[in-house]
Amino acid sequence: MAKVTLNDITKVYRGGDDGPVEAVSKANVDIKDEEFVVLVGPSGCGKSTTLRMVAGLEEITEGELYIGEDIVNDVAPKDRDIAMVFQNYALYPHMNVYDNMAFGLKLRKMDDEVIDKRVKDAARILSIEPLLDRKPKELSGGQRQRVAMGRAIVREPKVFLMDEPLSNLDAKLRVQMRAELQRLHERLQTTTVYVTHDQVEAMTLADRIVVLKDGIIQQVDDPITLYNDPNNMFVAGFIGSPAMNFLDAKIIEKGDSLAITGEGFEVTIPADMSQAMKTLQTYVGKEIVFGIRPEDIMDVDLMEEEPEGDVVKSEVEVVEPMGSEINAHVNVGGQTIIAIVDSESDIEVGDTKELSFDLSKMHIFDSETEEAII
Repeated sequence: MAKVTLNDITKVYRGGDDGPVEAVSKANVDIKDEEFVVLVGPSGCGKSTTLRMVAGLEEITEGELYIGEDIVNDVAPKDRDIAMVFQNYALYPHMNVYDNMAFGLKLRKMDDEVIDKRVKDAARILSIEPLLDRKPKELSGGQRQRVAMGRAIVREPKVFLMDEPLSNLDAKLRVQMRAELQRLHERLQTTTVYVTHDQVEAMTLADRIVVLKDGIIQQVDDPITLYNDPNNMFVAGFIGSPAMNFLDAKIIEKGDSLAITGEGFEVTIPADMSQAMKTLQTYVGKEIVFGIRPEDIMDVDLMEEEPEGDVVKSEVEVVEPMGSEINAHVNVGGQTIIAIVDSESDIEVGDTKELSFDLSKMHIFDSETEEAII
């Protein structure tokens, strides 16, 4: 087991018509021993490049990479004591499951008895013991992914690296395999660095999440902190499904309080939110971005009590039944937002609905820097 430390890690690709391209810029992350850290972000954000630099498959342009206490910038991948699970499984088609899992150990000329024990132990952990004599073509996608993980487990490495290992699976199997990965990590307690573009996967698996955009780390935090206290609009919009709603607005004074006003809506900040008002006092008269998550918007018609604050009128544009709830796309002053309402609602396209925002859960962002204010 080992910690992994990225100290100002930078990757620059030279050449091309546009000149040098900085794929990863001064990445700083301290991954603790036995921690499960997920790198997440949209395509092209630098997450896989970062993982490949940890693996030694990409050369580091600047910075230092530590595995344990050792700098490994110039250490060959085979000598870093890491094991990698790839998106496409990368199994040898002519070998059966047993030989696929044992191959790396045989290359290291390990004792046959040790190899046999490790392979069978890993097969038992992953529930693939009946599959050891089968070839990859005889396996389902989920079974192939278990074999790929088994091949990594038998190495007993210091660090597991996983590059979107579930992206080739169907939705139901991905959910099942996420649970398998959680159980596996609880059992093995091996430091794991995991790459995905799926923020739900990141939220459910990670001890901590590293959010990247354009090669720059935006925030490193545990999933709940990322969700409740995003550093900026990008993190706020990326973490959470459906994504946070953003409305262009302005802070104004309203009697002894402050209000958030925008095209088609105005909501007064409750008196008991004194800290928020104190923070926003310097933004009076300025443009801001008001953020509210879909689950923090209530349909007034379904509320048991009258809403305490202001209501916002909206027109329903799209209704998406999700089973236990409905995602309603509504228009507020020319801006479309999503509200999650109870499945018992009789909401229909074209309806005019009154909505109530839970302002205790609101987020305010600077319209120029997009950084969080509250």
